[in-house]
Amino acid sequence: MKISNPEKIFKEFLDKQLINYTYQVKDLPYKADFYYKDYNLIINIHGCFWHNHGCVHSRIPEKNTNYWLSVFEKNKARDYENTKKLKALGYKIINIWECVLNDEKAKAQTFKNLERIINGAI
Repeated sequence: MKISNPEKIFKEFLDKQLINYTYQVKDLPYKADFYYKDYNLIINIHGCFWHNHGCVHSRIPEKNTNYWLSVFEKNKARDYENTKKLKALGYKIINIWECVLNDEKAKAQTFKNLERIINGAI
């Protein structure tokens, strides 16, 4: 199983927090990145390019533009449907963007917020 750099960054955070999680859960409507069973919480790490985030890292290639727009639209539609299915089953979902994990200030704030969620402060 190949783990992306943003997923590695997030995995290190979870390991430091001593959080019991499952990586790439396969028995859900889709393969979720991280599952925290105690809170029925799913955390997905989205690549800015593949999920067409809209940040500077999600530029649309100049070659085969129509093809790539189609790919991005399918990815977004799949993300929406997967989220809808999981919410209907009672899961809480947090999506974290790759660009957030590559920005030290944004990453620190995101991790601080997640610590508060995981420790029950929210």
